[in-house]
Amino acid sequence: MQENQTTSRDRGLALFFNKVYGYMTAGIAVSAVVAYLVSTVFKTQWINLIANNRLIFYVILFIPFILVWGVSRNSYRNPTGGFLMFMLLSVSYGLQFSLIAMFYSGANIAAAFVSSAGVFAAMSIYGRVTKNNLSNWGRTAFAFLIGIIIASLVNMFIHSSVISYILSYATLIIFIIMTASDNQKLTLMYQRYGSTGQVSVTGLAIQGALSLYLDFINIFLSILEIFGYGSNRN
Repeated sequence: MQENQTTSRDRGLALFFNKVYGYMTAGIAVSAVVAYLVSTVFKTQWINLIANNRLIFYVILFIPFILVWGVSRNSYRNPTGGFLMFMLLSVSYGLQFSLIAMFYSGANIAAAFVSSAGVFAAMSIYGRVTKNNLSNWGRTAFAFLIGIIIASLVNMFIHSSVISYILSYATLIIFIIMTASDNQKLTLMYQRYGSTGQVSVTGLAIQGALSLYLDFINIFLSILEIFGYGSNRN
C-alpha cells in the first residue's frame, strides 16, 4: 500500500512538472515568435511607432510588472485567466526582446539561447534531485537581486559599459541559483498543497511556469549581454 502511494505521488509530481515546463515553454515560444516577427517582418513599422510615440515605449517597458502581478494574483483563483495573462506577459516580453535583438547579431542570440537552455536544464535537474535545502540560497539570491536592480537604475544615468558587464555576470549567477531554488520550491509546494487538493494543480503549475520563465529570460539576457560585450571588444 505504501509503495503504491509513493508511486502515485511520484507520478503526480511528474505530471505536475510536465505542466509547468509545458506552460513555460509555451511562454518562451510566444516571446520568441513575437520578437522575431516584430524585429524582422515589421521592423520598419515598429521602429517608426516607437520613435513617434514614446508613451508606447514606456507602456511596453512597464506593463510586464503589472502582468506578473496579475498572473500571481489570479493563477490560483482563476487558472484560465491566469494562463491568458501569462500569454499576454509573454507577448509583452517579446516586444521588449524585439528592441533588444536589434543590437545583437543572430549568432550571438542563437548562442545565448542554446547556452541558456543548457544552464537552465542543468540547474532545474539539480534543484529537483538535490537533498540540500536551497531555500536560504534562494532568499539570499533574491536579496542580492534587489541590489542589482538598484545598481542597474543608477547605471542608467552613468552609462558605464563595464558596470553593465559586471552586473550581467552578477545577474546570471543570481538567476542560476534561483532556477535551482524555484524548482525545489515547486516540488515542495506540490507535495504540500497540490497533491492534497488544497490548491488548484493547474494554478500552481501556472505560477511555477511564471517563476521559471522569468528565471530563464533573465539567464538568457545576461548571457546575451556577456556575449555581446565580448563581440564588441573583438
